[in-house]
Amino acid sequence: MRLSALAGALGLPLSGADREITGIALDSRQVQPGQLFVAIPGANADGTRFIPDALARGAVAVCAVRAWDGAPTLVVPDPREALAKLASEFHGHPARDLRMIGITGSLGKTSTALLLETIIGTAGEKVGVIGSLGIRFEGHVVETGMTTPEAPSIHGSLRYFATQGAGTAVMEVTSHSILLKRVEGLQYDLGLLTNIVPYEHLEFHPTPEHYVRTKTRFFGMLKPGAPLVVNDDDPTAREVSTGLDRPVIGVSLRARASAAVHVERVRMGVEGSTFALQVRRPLPVLDGGEVPAQTIPLALPILGRQQVANAALAATAALIAGVPAETIAFALTDVEPMHRRMHIFYEDGPVVLDDTVGNPESIRAVFEAIRSIPHHNLRVAYAIRGSRGTEVNERNAEALAREIEPTIATLVVTSSEDHASERDRVEDDEREIVLRTLEARGVRFIYEPTLEGAVTKTLEGAARGDLVALLGAQGMDKGAEIARKLLPPPVD
Repeated sequence: MRLSALAGALGLPLSGADREITGIALDSRQVQPGQLFVAIPGANADGTRFIPDALARGAVAVCAVRAWDGAPTLVVPDPREALAKLASEFHGHPARDLRMIGITGSLGKTSTALLLETIIGTAGEKVGVIGSLGIRFEGHVVETGMTTPEAPSIHGSLRYFATQGAGTAVMEVTSHSILLKRVEGLQYDLGLLTNIVPYEHLEFHPTPEHYVRTKTRFFGMLKPGAPLVVNDDDPTAREVSTGLDRPVIGVSLRARASAAVHVERVRMGVEGSTFALQVRRPLPVLDGGEVPAQTIPLALPILGRQQVANAALAATAALIAGVPAETIAFALTDVEPMHRRMHIFYEDGPVVLDDTVGNPESIRAVFEAIRSIPHHNLRVAYAIRGSRGTEVNERNAEALAREIEPTIATLVVTSSEDHASERDRVEDDEREIVLRTLEARGVRFIYEPTLEGAVTKTLEGAARGDLVALLGAQGMDKGAEIARKLLPPPVD
């Protein structure tokens, strides 16, 4: 695409000569010859500092807050906002060629996205997913390191989905991506709100109120009249979605009268969960018409009430997207185990469960699932949540203390010093608040600084009939890998 065409899309004059643009980059280290480099003002460094490096690597033009001598420049007041517009224009506005489903919330986005991917795919439609497990399409996965990647990656992926014949794109939309304008300009045909935990990501948001306000900006990204499916059991999600000028479809596991969809007859066991999805009132269908009131029996080969809630949200969204009830039921019975989502990955001896608990509600949910699994002794390895602040860690420790039964549980706490990345490193005050809280609640535990030491200690003495739980967010990501090396190979 010509640089002049991109300038025209921004409504700006071009400063300097026109150029043929082969791509858009915002990291000077990743610039390829022929690309436009967008110099983003950062929290720690001004992006214009990297313009010489970008030009040396082959960038042929620049987008920045000021003109750059010796390079054609698109001068803009906000390079981040311009980046999203440029990426969409460069890739031919691919979101217009897809049915866009956006999912936001503090917990459950990834599970809900993967469930929707399975359901829509079972209905015979190609679907692409952008989320924390990477960019996914037709069995192929590209890791991005972000739940919602930067705008060039988003729009490039959407164009690829559309070119390959996809009809739907499912996207996880984070508060970071909203605030940093990665999703600027995107519009969604259908939205889902899983929940809002106000004290999440206080390492990024100045206050809980700011986090909640940022999340609600997602509503403005829905097309006029686009339905919003909401977890009606979450008080904050329910509050912020009340009074919106669009269809709001509540889904409840607690039989709330305000919810159009109820989840009933939930049963859980080591094989998974069964439940009934009761559509109490007709639901709108995106392409016109209504889903009639009905009751749909569903089975999910995944443990946990939280996963039942995610499946209910996904099933409701799929009905609105036009997927038949019988297809939804068939798809859910065949769902693959999800990475670190109530995943039982070893049963030939102790049963070993892996889950990415991140806050008190997910801790409560995983222990509810644990209680549904017959076992002798419970052995838990828990990874402290790094670089997320003391408040969430104190709340998590309190929740852990409430759930742990000292007469049957072994608890090993770790900072994962050997495996946590720099952005997930446990700070001293985070470690101390967790250990101090557990001590104050009278919980007996062992502290092991390394993840390998914690998993090893947790598995010591574990026997057939015991249950081992590897719990924690990013700090526990390598826990299952370590455990597999320590456990005997399963017998065929």
